[in-house]
Amino acid sequence: MLLEFSCSNFKSIKEKVTFSAIATDDSKNEEFLRKFGDFRVLHTSVIYGPNGSGKSNLFKAIGFVRDLVLKSCENNAGEVLKQPRHKIASQDEKSEFNIQFIMGDIRYAYGFVLRNNLVSEEYLYYFAREREEREEIVKVFEREEGEICLGEKFEENKVLLEITKDELGDNRLLLSCIGNKSGICEISDAFLFFKLHLVIHNMEVKSERENCIRAMIENEEMRKLIISVFNELDSDIKDIRVEDGDEGPRVKVVYDEFETDLVEEESTGINKLFDLVLPIVQSFVNGKVMIVDEIELNLHRNVSYKIINLFNTHLPNNSAQLIFTSHDISLLSLNLFRNDQIWFAQLGKDRATELYSLVEIKNIRADENIAKGYIMGRYGAVPIFKNNGGVVK
Repeated sequence: MLLEFSCSNFKSIKEKVTFSAIATDDSKNEEFLRKFGDFRVLHTSVIYGPNGSGKSNLFKAIGFVRDLVLKSCENNAGEVLKQPRHKIASQDEKSEFNIQFIMGDIRYAYGFVLRNNLVSEEYLYYFAREREEREEIVKVFEREEGEICLGEKFEENKVLLEITKDELGDNRLLLSCIGNKSGICEISDAFLFFKLHLVIHNMEVKSERENCIRAMIENEEMRKLIISVFNELDSDIKDIRVEDGDEGPRVKVVYDEFETDLVEEESTGINKLFDLVLPIVQSFVNGKVMIVDEIELNLHRNVSYKIINLFNTHLPNNSAQLIFTSHDISLLSLNLFRNDQIWFAQLGKDRATELYSLVEIKNIRADENIAKGYIMGRYGAVPIFKNNGGVVK
């Protein structure tokens, strides 16, 4: 599970902004939470704000971190990294990224600093629980200007000791270089969080439909959840069957008196819906972190509501999370979200993104109409309206 993410000097984000999925002490809707040690972690979070406020850039920053962890080990000597700075930032101004997450039963803290398009700092810690009542911070490694300092527990590890300054290079992350070959579970698990458990959905990139379909074949629960989500459209879909085809599995959509081939006979809208819903439900079933920008773009309101409730009420001990942006104010309700699940983004000084939670707004009543308050500008992050009153997306 994602606990917290912060970054600075990335696209519209200038000063440090922090997103947190750690719940406050509010006792409302405890079923929306997963307990982990001293923390209570939220399963869903939503970010509202006008177009251009930087909502998407927060998600791009998370994707940027994930991609560097997974791919920077492939960089050639002399190759510089992309460092998408804020427009008024100087060339040598640092960009900083920090993330805390849970993998298995361990809490991790990882982060790095880029300066002049190269890695200048990096660290990895985890928190070992001793005697249930307290956590001990364990250093895996710290890195500054190419010099690596290993934690006491890892000082004798041959793989870590053999990483030279030249081999590592200042255009590669250490976690990227050792994540798959250290032989240390604390390192490999941290790497696997980025590789397998952090899913950033992008409708511009063709979904891994075939992988999701095969997962649906193997998991009856997933198939039933997919059908239940489609039923929110009053689409009369009774079942979804999968057949082997010459070029891979083919999906048949079953109605009362006939069936259709998903690709060849169903509408573009249904196909787009399928490509969004399938990985979301797969992430839910497999306990992954799913990040979706503008969830309502290809979803009917009833489907969005169904999916949010799915993650909110979750399966016992499921670690699945859904973190998304939206312009759909019909979802903005304290019946669907706790105060600490609702976030806002707006542009402040220097046209830089500011990010804050509804929790930070004073005097919110338990029965407050949050959608109305948002439209009226009570919480900042004021949406922009068309002449006919619709929200500009």
